[in-house]
Order: sequence, then C-alpha cells, then structure tokens
Amino acid sequence: MTNLFEDQSLKLNTGALMPAIALGMSAREETPEEVKAYFRKALEIGYRHFDTASAYKTEPMMGEVLEDVLNSGTIKREEFFITTKLSPEQTHADDVIPSLRESLSNLRIEYVDLYLIHFPIRIKPGMKPSGARATIPEDAFLPLDLVGVWKELEQCVELGLTRAIGVSNFGSNLLGVITADAKIIPAVNQVEMHPGCLQPRLLDVCKQMGIKVMGFAALGRPKHSQEFTSIAVIDSPILKEIAEKHGKSVAQVALRWSLDHGVGVVVKSSNPSRMAQNLNVFGWNLDEEDHKKIATMPRFRLQDGKIWINQTTSPYRSHQEIYDCWSD
Repeated sequence: MTNLFEDQSLKLNTGALMPAIALGMSAREETPEEVKAYFRKALEIGYRHFDTASAYKTEPMMGEVLEDVLNSGTIKREEFFITTKLSPEQTHADDVIPSLRESLSNLRIEYVDLYLIHFPIRIKPGMKPSGARATIPEDAFLPLDLVGVWKELEQCVELGLTRAIGVSNFGSNLLGVITADAKIIPAVNQVEMHPGCLQPRLLDVCKQMGIKVMGFAALGRPKHSQEFTSIAVIDSPILKEIAEKHGKSVAQVALRWSLDHGVGVVVKSSNPSRMAQNLNVFGWNLDEEDHKKIATMPRFRLQDGKIWINQTTSPYRSHQEIYDCWSD
C-alpha cells in the first residue's frame, strides 16, 4: 500500500504532512453500525485521512473503530490524520476547548491532527437550517467574535489537543479578520471546490498566507441533500470526454483537477469500488488542453452563504462579506 503521508500529501505550514485525499465522515441516513462498517472498509482500502465534525454526530462511531484498530496494533496513531470541526452552536471562546475535549472523548484519542472552525457563524443550540432551501431564522443568530474564538483554537494547540488549526467556509476577508493579530496562521481552509467553482482569488490569498485549501463537494455532491446537490460535475460532457482520453472515470478527472491546483479534497462514497477509485488519482496529471476545456464549464456554487445573511441579527449583510467570487 502506498504511504499517503509521504507520497500523496500536502505539507502544512506546521511542517506536518496531510494526506491530500480525505474521506468525509458525515452521515445522513446511515445507522451507527453502517457508519462503523464504512469506516472499517475505508481503512481496509487505504484511507488514512478522515474528515468529521461535531455537527456530523459520527465521532462516537469512529471512536469505537479507532480504539479497536489502535489496540490491535495494526495501524499506529501517527498513521492516521483526523480532522474534526467546531460546531456553529459552539463558535464562542468559552466553548472551544470544552468542545474539542468532547470530540476527543468521542473519538477516543488524545489529539486530533486538525481542528477547524466549521462555519464563520454562531447560532443557538438546536437551530439547524431546515426546509427545501435551507434557512436560519433571524432569532437563531448569536453575537460572534471570530478573533476570540481563534485565540482559543491557538490555545488548543498549546495544550496539545490538536496538532494544527484552521477554518472552513472562510473567504479572504474573513481570513484577514482572524490573522490580523494571530499567533498561529490557519493551516487549512476547507471550502467548496470543484471544476465549476475554482475561487482563484481565494486560492491566491491562501497561497500567499501559507494556508492549504481542502475542497469539499469535489464532485458536486450528486447525492447530497436537496438544497446542496448538483450533477453538473459528474454529468459534465467536458469531463466525460477528458475521462475517456485518459482512461479514467469522471470522478477521477474532477479530483485530479483539484490536486493539479494544489488543493486537497474531501470525498464521500459508500461504494467500495468507487471508494478505491477515488483514492487512485495519483501518478498522472491533466494536461494544459484539459485544463483549458475545464475552464469553459458553467460556473456554479452549491453553498452561497445566503442562509447566513440577514439585515438584523447576522454578522453578514451580503454575500461579499463571507465569500470571494468563484466565477472568474
């Protein structure tokens, strides 16, 4: 088995190596037993970077499997890269360390490799987006102090609870807010990234800051929830043509596109064959002609931040306060 930490990784600004392909551990309709079976199968196939979050509610199931595997000695802790995230219900300075300690207890490990602010928002407990087009009621928002929250994430590093810290769903403006007086620059920014959503300005800013980008929705989330799904990537005739040219699947071409831009990816599939296929995207590259064709694909975004915007209680009054443009 190829050592992902050495040959198929991104080097963080901490000096650590992060496997460029992460398996998403979110669960929608899966039972706890199905989540554990999915995790075990992924380990068998060769995944070593796992992306979860407090909000996903999968940490306890992962913890059971991690404990079994680590106790058996078949895989050492240093061979895993575990990412988890601070819930939007706990995006407050007082909640950061207790939240991470709870995640560690659920995961049954002493530290995570990467801890992210999941969303640049703070909402009341139990107030999750709902409806065919998700919305957050105006009375769900609570005052937000991102700088204070970031300082507590820095404290998590000092306490040894996490090896690296970062953010998710942050545009360049918000990165500027937390880095202006930061002791630790984010190691990672996890954002939507796929052939229909490149975000060139954000990529440039992250590169200048030494922040690695991890892309979620790398395949357009063709089987995700109703409000956050698209088949524009997986059914793209341009990607299909390029896939035939290289003897690859459309998914592999889309993932390779991200890697060619220096972006890691979070993937999700319950099909063992596709799980293995998604991991097999190294040792080849798209050529200049391929990238030019992909650049002509229609631009779209699955998560545009509208659910976080209102004119009274939200910290954001417009899309531009959260995200960079993704269409050029």
